[in-house]
Amino acid sequence: MNDSDEIIKQISHHAHMLAVLGKKIGYENITDKTKWREVIMAGILGHIAFKKMSAGKKSDKYGSDAYDPIQDLNAEYKSKAVKESELNNLFQRIKNKKTNSCYTPIVISGVYNGAYNYEIVNKYSKHDHYFGVFYEEMCVLIIKVKTDYVIETLQKGVAKMLAKKNKTTTNGNSVVVSLGNTQIYEVVYRNEEWFKNNVSI
Repeated sequence: MNDSDEIIKQISHHAHMLAVLGKKIGYENITDKTKWREVIMAGILGHIAFKKMSAGKKSDKYGSDAYDPIQDLNAEYKSKAVKESELNNLFQRIKNKKTNSCYTPIVISGVYNGAYNYEIVNKYSKHDHYFGVFYEEMCVLIIKVKTDYVIETLQKGVAKMLAKKNKTTTNGNSVVVSLGNTQIYEVVYRNEEWFKNNVSI
């Protein structure tokens, strides 16, 4: 293990503790909208997280958060912090024992800033797309969403914006993924120990 891997490991541990302590003083998600999640996801996936928050529109890195040296592709990351009330959905626990019905699968939503025209959306078509699930700021799951689904969804979003003549909005285009729709993604990381210890709680 090199120094970088050890530092990322320490960041993950301390961020998890920060989330736990935040809960004790009333903050459900004290670390929301932080750069560190991208670093953690990149470390898990073997990617290199970019230092800057966003590349310029003329850059081939635009809209991406990291570089995958194996695939030689840039990667876009989205993440969701799971609340206590959503664990039933994440684990799809039994909701009604009589009917054996389960809770609906959890949904992960990612806003694609700048995806307000077809030219920008096309830039996203050149990246891989990963959605991470965090609990108490610990990464427990990462899925790789099919690029075709991402682009199709963003194109529909642009069409709706144009229909409403809302051409100036830069952060209103989202991609929503239900974990129940397994045809549009693959699981690339799963914290098996965490799932094993929490699935029946």
